[in-house]
Amino acid sequence: MITKETLETRLREATDTLLNMARESSWNAISNHCRYILSAIKFEQFNNVFAERKIRIAENNKKEPVSLADIMPALLDMYSNLYDINLYIHLAKKKLTIIDIRYFPKSLQEEDYRKTIANNPPMLHCKVAIPPYAHELNLPKPQQRFDINWEHNPWHHQWKMFWWRSKTQ
Repeated sequence: MITKETLETRLREATDTLLNMARESSWNAISNHCRYILSAIKFEQFNNVFAERKIRIAENNKKEPVSLADIMPALLDMYSNLYDINLYIHLAKKKLTIIDIRYFPKSLQEEDYRKTIANNPPMLHCKVAIPPYAHELNLPKPQQRFDINWEHNPWHHQWKMFWWRSKTQ
């Protein structure tokens, strides 16, 4: 259970878990030196994951990554309204990994459900964003590794998307 007192410790543990998950899934060098950004999870506005991803990446690229200690006051201020906390890698470089702490507030839940979860502690998840082509290529597991920064649309991601779309049409 996550309490206000254990939130920072649990986030540090979750960061280690996320980094290990990313290393297992990607071929990138992923640094243990982490900085964080904070994002609210919004209800899908466009029902288009590609458009939503592009907007989220553009918004997050404008944010200044900070230490976990620097982001904790904001998280602790909204602790009683936190329903779900998700850790994602926003960007990984050799000497720096930027982790996006995405949160979903209880206040956005339906009123009846909000009453049932009012006193529940937040859930905490680590998630690695996987490109659509990663598991559909029918390759052996080691060859399914991908660029962890694929959401930033590097040239090799564009090429694999082109190749994947031509195979699925």
